Amino acid sequence: MGQNLNGFKYGLVSPLIYQDGSRDKYGLEAKAISSLKELGIKYLDNGNTKDWPNDAIEEPCLIAYVRIMDGNMPNAWNCGSVRVQIETCNNQIISNVLLKSKNAICNSPYECCYYKWGEAISTYFKNQTYTYNPTLNKLKTVYPEVEKTNETEETINAYLSSNKIEFLEGIYKSYQTEVMSYYKMGIIKKDGKYKAIIIESDNKLWKQGEVKAVFEQSSMKGVYSVKWYLGDKTSLETFAYMEDEALLTVELLDQKGKKTQQKFIKMYPAASSDVTLKKDISIASGSGFFITTGGILATNAHVVDGAEKIEVTVTNEAGNFSYKAKVLLVDAKNDVALLQIEDEKFKGLTQIPFGIIEKSDVGEKVFTIGFPLNDVMGSNFKVTDGIISSKTGIADDIRYYQISVPLQPGNSGGPLFNKEGNVIGLTSARLNSQAIGTNIENVNYAIKSSYLLNLYNMLPNPSILLGTSLVASKELKEQVKILKNYVCLIKVY
Repeated sequence: MGQNLNGFKYGLVSPLIYQDGSRDKYGLEAKAISSLKELGIKYLDNGNTKDWPNDAIEEPCLIAYVRIMDGNMPNAWNCGSVRVQIETCNNQIISNVLLKSKNAICNSPYECCYYKWGEAISTYFKNQTYTYNPTLNKLKTVYPEVEKTNETEETINAYLSSNKIEFLEGIYKSYQTEVMSYYKMGIIKKDGKYKAIIIESDNKLWKQGEVKAVFEQSSMKGVYSVKWYLGDKTSLETFAYMEDEALLTVELLDQKGKKTQQKFIKMYPAASSDVTLKKDISIASGSGFFITTGGILATNAHVVDGAEKIEVTVTNEAGNFSYKAKVLLVDAKNDVALLQIEDEKFKGLTQIPFGIIEKSDVGEKVFTIGFPLNDVMGSNFKVTDGIISSKTGIADDIRYYQISVPLQPGNSGGPLFNKEGNVIGLTSARLNSQAIGTNIENVNYAIKSSYLLNLYNMLPNPSILLGTSLVASKELKEQVKILKNYVCLIKVY
């Protein structure tokens, strides 16, 4: 084996997962890792590829892949054997050895035998010699082919300067993260599609002129379906959207397979040219939430008071989507309003995952999702939680709950959820220290859901609302992942 391994610069041990889901509970994987290190092979952490050397990332065939497998399983009288298999980047087996324990008798089959197998693995590697010799490795990783163009930064700049460019077109730089390397790329329209063409990158697999991604316009402006080529040039079907005229977001996957949003900043044309950033000219903002699949929303009456134009922004896994809305009904006395989306882009919802209920108790855990101070804190939703402190508001006003959920301007009109994920009220106000002449912390109020239901039932032929939550059995973080899709940023113009 030593001669075979001499052609490999790095070693990696595949995770040893048992049928019960546990990993390496008997230490065989750890024994193989320590044995490789003692042999002198540079070991790569299988779960932390961001720290791998560049040549290991660019050329996986420099890596020897070690697998530890059960051989003959132990019984009460015989420890059986364990198998060590070493493979190349293209799954060619260069070593497959069945190791028997020196002492075949063991009265405690598993713990004892696995310990003896670990000793056998350690002895196996200690008996080898290793000196890295790159001439012994004739393997080479074959990466998928991507489209190549003759475009350079100069030709892309010339195109952007001499044409009336479209919304997506421009030169972008990636915002570097653990998932995303540095890329500078130009997006221009070629053959009816928008192509992201590499200008420069710190990923040596990518060369100038290669196509990093292909974008196709969806039915909604600023939202695109994308064929994205990953760092190793394999492709991923995903989507992207323009948050504004200067920021492109692409949904990718991190190393654990979880969705992550990667940002690209448009560097050219600059903001001082024909492309200008959208200015927020709204006069007020708040939060709201859907209560029907047909686009009826609830919010506070004071959020939409005096509105000439209302814009509702919904954020979900597909991006940010803004719709025009109108006031449907208002109960100014109890600070409740119903809105209706009236926008041909809105296609409706498949379901509402929560009920609107009137039952609650002091001490009950509650939380809200909303868009506080979005001009300062950002346009992403915020979650805060607390308890019901009292079933009455200021001066024992029975319309309100007093809650310890922190609220800020912009939370007004957001849903107050109980621990099952049902709506029990609308967050509406916080006690003002200046108004009462003493320092007050975290005293906030929510209008009870009964006033929302009263207003809703005034509609002609109102549809029946869901009576219970579909997320009641989930933990808070899992509830939020679902419920956030039904909470909206409301801007008034």
